[in-house]
Amino acid sequence: MQFLNPAVLAGLIAAALPLAIHLLHRGRSHPHPFSDLAFLRQVHQNRMRRIRVRQWLILALRTLIVVLIVCAFARPTYQSGTGWGDGAHPVAAHLLVDLSYSTRYRLASGPLFSQLQAQVLDLLNVFAPRDRVTIQPFAKRPQLPAQGNLEYLAGRTAELTPNQEATDLRTALHSATQYLNQEPELDHELFLFTDLSRHNWDQLENMGPSLAGIRIYIATPEIPTRPNSYIKKAEADSWMLSAANKATLQIEIAQNGTTPLKDATLDLFVAGERVRRQQIDLSAEGSVRTEFSFSPRGTGRLGGHVVLEDDALALDNRRYFTIDLPTAITTLLLGDHPDDTYYPRRALGAAAHFDPTLEIRSSLLADLNADTIADVDVIALCNLKRLGTAQKALLVNFVASGGGLVIFPNPRIDLKYYNREFLPGLTPIRFKNLISSPDKTESHRFLDPKAPHHPLFKRLFSDQEPDQPRFYTTFAMTAAPEILPLARFTDGQIAMALTWTDRGRVALSGFPLDPKSNDLHLRGLFAPLLHRLVRELSLAPNRRASYQVGDTVYRRLNNLGIETTVDAETPSGERLRLEPERVGGQYLWKIPQVNEAGIWHLYSEDDHIDLFAVNLDTNESDLTPVDPERIRQIFAPADLHFLSPGEDLRLAVLGNRYGRELWRECLILSLCLLILELWIARAPRDTKKVQAT
Repeated sequence: MQFLNPAVLAGLIAAALPLAIHLLHRGRSHPHPFSDLAFLRQVHQNRMRRIRVRQWLILALRTLIVVLIVCAFARPTYQSGTGWGDGAHPVAAHLLVDLSYSTRYRLASGPLFSQLQAQVLDLLNVFAPRDRVTIQPFAKRPQLPAQGNLEYLAGRTAELTPNQEATDLRTALHSATQYLNQEPELDHELFLFTDLSRHNWDQLENMGPSLAGIRIYIATPEIPTRPNSYIKKAEADSWMLSAANKATLQIEIAQNGTTPLKDATLDLFVAGERVRRQQIDLSAEGSVRTEFSFSPRGTGRLGGHVVLEDDALALDNRRYFTIDLPTAITTLLLGDHPDDTYYPRRALGAAAHFDPTLEIRSSLLADLNADTIADVDVIALCNLKRLGTAQKALLVNFVASGGGLVIFPNPRIDLKYYNREFLPGLTPIRFKNLISSPDKTESHRFLDPKAPHHPLFKRLFSDQEPDQPRFYTTFAMTAAPEILPLARFTDGQIAMALTWTDRGRVALSGFPLDPKSNDLHLRGLFAPLLHRLVRELSLAPNRRASYQVGDTVYRRLNNLGIETTVDAETPSGERLRLEPERVGGQYLWKIPQVNEAGIWHLYSEDDHIDLFAVNLDTNESDLTPVDPERIRQIFAPADLHFLSPGEDLRLAVLGNRYGRELWRECLILSLCLLILELWIARAPRDTKKVQAT
């Protein structure tokens, strides 16, 4: 038997009150001899004995009632187990504190994180100096845990602030179990302070067995249901943009909660200038897609963002993006004969009428030299059978210097030459075999419009067979799983694939540009296909221009030596010095962890050389609460307890630590004794009359 509030036992002094009151009201008798009543003496003595028994019984009941009430407030507990937390052993406690951006949610009483922080500080009062307590903040990855005395841990807790990362609950729990397992001789307690959003718990399947033997406490938020609207996506087809054409930005906005969104303001900013505004409506627990069309200004890579009017979680009401606007793209078409480049030259020439940044050149392979490709951005090899050694070296150096190359094979190419001598210096993709021939036109193939194409071909292919180009001669290709397929045939074979070298890009086509091999040149998609392909291959080496908060970023910076000073400027204006790191035979500039959403800029000295967008992980924005029963299922092998807002954490934890509480039984028993005392006190007294004779 133990008491969780032993200080209350001082109230047992009150148990002496019934005795004191009894003694104060006890009358003193004075004998007066009276001979005529002597015969009543015996009767009086018998009656007084019964009265004394009755009084002492009432006195005992009243004293016991006071004792039971005092004990109830002292919270007695009964330990029937193995002695977990019986006061004889210290406890190893690990506190996981969620710092993800969803804890920034504004409640009526303030940010949700302030509530979690107050619960942690309150909980620290539970532990004794001998207990080993660890506090570990976490979000996308766990931070280094804080250990020390309770005063030090309270100070560290007060300094915590939420960041802009999403929550990886599985990694955090795995880290917690590792720390607790380092204290095998102690009783283990794990405390989790998080917002209990549903998406965090979908990743915890089959994790319960690893938590067996650990007493787990989960603090529940004050308001479990929290409506929130957020921008889920903002993307532009950057390969189709130019200063002469309008750009289209695709936007998706989502909402969770029961309140619809009416006439919400949505703004578009490009290069710091607001260019568009519109009003949107959004139903509860739904999403809406919209778009902005605008004429971009400037050249190179531009940064922009979309802003939805603020709500209780304003951080996810912004979405950042980048667009690429090349000043000019010079494309060189190479063939063995002038006819080899006729159709692609006419197709790209038609696209140049709508995109003045395109410059189209054509040349024979025999005339290829260093001067020919000095200012070229993209080279297309059209139906070449073989290349000379010097020509091959020029193309390899061209790609290594950051150029883009696309290879359209000749139907009669030397496969051994291509696979053994030419392609190894450019791409890991290889030609496998010829699938059909122009002499068997009945065995044609189609491009698959339903395959997961690269966005390069978005909305380009038709699912109507009459509109589809027919391919009579194609090549099967072998490619590693990490190779990016740009398009596929209906039988699943790769029709075109893209690889990135250290600096350049190489696209390999599974079909020739030969009118006898297909009728692609007769289809309306021929010109936009080549146009998009050229733009894709002309993009800067850092094709990836968007990351998530918490990612490690590697940027390839052409024409910079490893001794060059490179700084990254965060969206808040802080400068970070970057160091080059050798990755895969090349030097990349590394940012270990981008910790802020927005547009990041890279500078060499004072020259702006690159920018990229960093966004939030929008999975964290879905604040739909998890079902507590779901948590119980996940943690079934563990000893799980929920801590409600406003609950006395000290009493809740100590009660579970020491055993089953008996305060209810004490109060019930005291009530029963009170009823018994009232019945005895009010029971009719002995009124039997004694008659004198």
